[in-house]
Amino acid sequence: MKHLNGQLAVVTGGTDGIGAATARALRDRGADVVIIGRSQSKAASLEKEPALNEGSLHALNADFSSMTQVRSVVRQLAEKHRHIDFLVHAVGILITHAQYTDEGLEKDFAVSYLSRYVFMEEAATLGLIGPTTRMVNIAASAPDVPKYARMEFSDLSTVRARTGMKAHGQAQLANDLLTAQAASRYGITAVGYGPGAVNTSIRREVPKIVQAVMKPFYARVTRQPGDVAADLLALLVDEPTLPSSTTFANRNGRFAPSAYLTDPHRQADLLSVSDALARQAT
Repeated sequence: MKHLNGQLAVVTGGTDGIGAATARALRDRGADVVIIGRSQSKAASLEKEPALNEGSLHALNADFSSMTQVRSVVRQLAEKHRHIDFLVHAVGILITHAQYTDEGLEKDFAVSYLSRYVFMEEAATLGLIGPTTRMVNIAASAPDVPKYARMEFSDLSTVRARTGMKAHGQAQLANDLLTAQAASRYGITAVGYGPGAVNTSIRREVPKIVQAVMKPFYARVTRQPGDVAADLLALLVDEPTLPSSTTFANRNGRFAPSAYLTDPHRQADLLSVSDALARQAT
């Protein structure tokens, strides 16, 4: 087992679910872990947990529906640390109805995707990420993008108009598109990971009646956060990876990105929309 003493790991959405399980696993390998999340009480509870090795765990508070707070928390990281060795983007929500942030952004898209993009742009500008950074971006990663999940980003008004499950699917696709170009854009080693159905609180804002309908399906296929954390540690730490490369993976192993995700025009469209929405939230 490879120990990570002296290395910095940052986990967004690190106070609950997959993020918290992965933060614990990195800490117990000896890493100095910084979790970022909205819940101060959950963060405080995690900070109090004893580490198995010489690792540490500290929390920074930020609401990732606010791009202003995302930028601020990256600057806080840069004030204390020179470089991020391991980065796990686990922040996300699931909303089935139209909901908007104080900055005028559709909330699911803002939290589940745009916050990650703004984080990466700010971290790259401040020199926190680079060729020795390994990132896992959790999304709906799969060997192919099914037809029902295919959406375009060429029109800003269309992107803004997507709400509910459309916005959630749009965020997952955007994360995969961002991962597909992360190595060339940021110089990092990037992995897009599709965890499948996992027993977390991500469905907490889904209406109770919808949760009841979904429950029998999830009862058959749901994994636990610790199962996913084990996969992420293997991808981040244990398995050999080429520097500044991009791969995708799920519970069955690694696979190459689909042609849909590597299309340069589609990637450029996403970056253009992301920049416009990020500027709106300035």
